[in-house]
Amino acid sequence: MIYTVVAALSFFAPPTAMPNSAARGTALTMSEPVLARRAMLGNFAAVAALAPAAAFADGASSAAVVARSRAIYGSRVARLVDASPEAILEEKNCFTLFTTGAYPRTGNAADKPTQSALKAASKKALAAASAGDKAGANAAVKEFVKIGKITVQDTSDGAIFNPKQRRNAGAPPTSEIEAQMGSLKYALYEPVKSK
Repeated sequence: MIYTVVAALSFFAPPTAMPNSAARGTALTMSEPVLARRAMLGNFAAVAALAPAAAFADGASSAAVVARSRAIYGSRVARLVDASPEAILEEKNCFTLFTTGAYPRTGNAADKPTQSALKAASKKALAAASAGDKAGANAAVKEFVKIGKITVQDTSDGAIFNPKQRRNAGAPPTSEIEAQMGSLKYALYEPVKSK
């Protein structure tokens, strides 16, 4: 980033050596450009090659992203164990989001067989659901859940990724909020206490 800024600013710098107009005997003419286009593009290409490739970094391998994928997308897939083929097709992106989030490409090498098995199970489930085969789709979803060791995590009280929580995303952890609320912790999940 810094290299790119410096290179961009250096294009507008005056040349280091001014042509000697007295040696020519005439006034300075613009027949020869001070900085040729070819030289300018060469400078830019050299700076671009030196720029770090941080923009291509894959941030999907952090522990928080793995936990979030398991809680949110894993829970959505786990609810499809006995679902209709239409419901499975509606949630087809959750299979991919779980696979790539919980078992990222940049992760442990031991995760590669699990990731390929999950991809095969999701293809089987989506193919069966597309064909309208409820039994085959449900069996493939069960296989996917078993391979991924998936449980429903997002709707339990105290879960940080519970979509029913009525709180700000930057708030302290759920356990601290519940401890401060005491007997009124139900208000974190629902507006009125149900009996």
